[in-house]
Amino acid sequence: MGEHFFDRINFRCGEQLFRSTRSHATEWWIVECDTRRHLAARIRQANELVDNMNARLEKVRTASNVSVKLVWQVAPDLPPGTKAARDLLLKDPIRLTETDHEALHRFLRDRIEEAKADDTATSWEQQLAQVFDYTAWHRFVVKVDRGNGEGYQLLTKKLHGALSGGEKAIALHLPLFAAVAAHYEATPQAPRVIMLDEVFVGVDTTNRGQIFALLAALDLDLVLTSDHEWCTYAELSGIGIHQILTGGGDDAVTTARFTWDGTELTSD
Repeated sequence: MGEHFFDRINFRCGEQLFRSTRSHATEWWIVECDTRRHLAARIRQANELVDNMNARLEKVRTASNVSVKLVWQVAPDLPPGTKAARDLLLKDPIRLTETDHEALHRFLRDRIEEAKADDTATSWEQQLAQVFDYTAWHRFVVKVDRGNGEGYQLLTKKLHGALSGGEKAIALHLPLFAAVAAHYEATPQAPRVIMLDEVFVGVDTTNRGQIFALLAALDLDLVLTSDHEWCTYAELSGIGIHQILTGGGDDAVTTARFTWDGTELTSD
C-alpha cells in the first residue's frame, strides 16, 4: 500500500507529542507537522488501489454468473472509535468542527497511552509508528455475487462450501491476482511475474478463458506448469509453450516449443 507514512515524520515533533499527550500538543503535531494530511493521503491512495483492483474484477463473471470483489475495511476487533477517527482523517479539514477535532485528538491520545502501556517497542519512534500504522487498522475481505439478486455477500466458510469446485478456485484466485497486480504498481519497472503450479484445476474451459483474460488485463507475466493446460484461449493474444519430452529409456529430457498467437498454435 505504498511507503510507510512514518518514514517522513519530523521526529523532533513526534518526540514532543509522545512525551506529552495534552490536547494542544496533539493538535500541534497533527496540524503543524502535517501528519494528518499525510496519513489521509496514504489511506486515499490505498482506497484507489482497491478501486482499481475491483474495476478489473467486476469484468469477470463465471459461466454460472459468479463475481468477486475485495473490500478494504476497518478491522472489527480494533478499539472503539477507530472507524470514526479514520473517517475524520479523510474529512475535508475545513469541514472539521471543534467536536471533530476533540474526538480525533482523544482517539490519538488514547492510542498513544495504550502504546506506552503495551511497551512492546524498543523506542518512542517505534511506538508512535505503531499507533499511526494505518495498514494495521484495516483488513481485506472477499465478497461474492452469485447473480441471484442478493448482491455481494461476505465469503464465509458456509458460502464458500456452497460454491462449485471451479467457483471456489475462482473466488480465491481472482482477488489474489488483483492484489499482486496492485503490489507491482509500486515498482512499475519491475517484472510483473506470477508463477502457478497445476493451474486452475477444477475450473471449466469457459471460466479459464475469462481468468486468463484478467491476467492479461492486469499485465502480469505468467509462468505456469500443467500436465494438460495448453492455454489456447482466444482471450490470450500470445503465449510460449514448452512441452517436456522424454523417451528412449534413458534419463535425457528435452522440450518442444509451441507458440499460441490468439488464433493458432504453431510448432517452433
